[in-house]
Amino acid sequence: MRIAVVDDESVFRRQITEEIASLYGREDVSCFHYSDGEEIIRSFENGFELDAVFLDIEMQSVDGMAAARRIREINRDVPIVFLTSHTEMAMDGYEVQAFRFLSKPVEREKLRQTLQDLEQKLKVDEKIVLVKDSEQIINPVSALVYVEASNNSCRFVFLRQTVELRMKFKEACSMVDQVSSDFFKCHRSYYINLGHVKKMSSADVAMDNGQIIPVARSASSEAKQRLFDYVRRTGR
Repeated sequence: MRIAVVDDESVFRRQITEEIASLYGREDVSCFHYSDGEEIIRSFENGFELDAVFLDIEMQSVDGMAAARRIREINRDVPIVFLTSHTEMAMDGYEVQAFRFLSKPVEREKLRQTLQDLEQKLKVDEKIVLVKDSEQIINPVSALVYVEASNNSCRFVFLRQTVELRMKFKEACSMVDQVSSDFFKCHRSYYINLGHVKKMSSADVAMDNGQIIPVARSASSEAKQRLFDYVRRTGR
């Protein structure tokens, strides 16, 4: 696993790198050090491949939250683990799809669980296979933002493409359920990925691709509970 450790304190960078190496195995992980947000942004702009980013929120020059926003413009999928001494800042990370928040000083057991969850995400990012005009279209289910019923068809809206297939909405939802449990039917015509929710009200939900989706009155309470459970389970 290739992990970026971004923190303006060199002592902390060394400490967490040692912890990661001892927990994960020195031969199985490589940690790359960055002292500020500008450095990690340049790395992504230059196309450097990373499996995860451990990012301190409070840094001089470009702070972690600003760096994360820029990283998301370049790479929508890389897991970002925020490091912070102020847990009240955690909700700000929701807009950049933070994978986890770890309080400083980092507890060893929480770091261990985060590394295990990262490994699981990297190994088991399930794919959804759609067949259109005899061609297979394969995407990670994590990239599926929502499914929308449209007359006798369904629109599968991914981060980078939209695929429309002639099928029943119930069948589309069942297909998604076979590879993920992170979707919720917030409206008779919409099946949303909770991992792509930016904010939710009683009447609608804003997805991270900019789409505003209605929430049925009958589904409002359950939608909020499901989102709460998702955030608590994933640490996002």
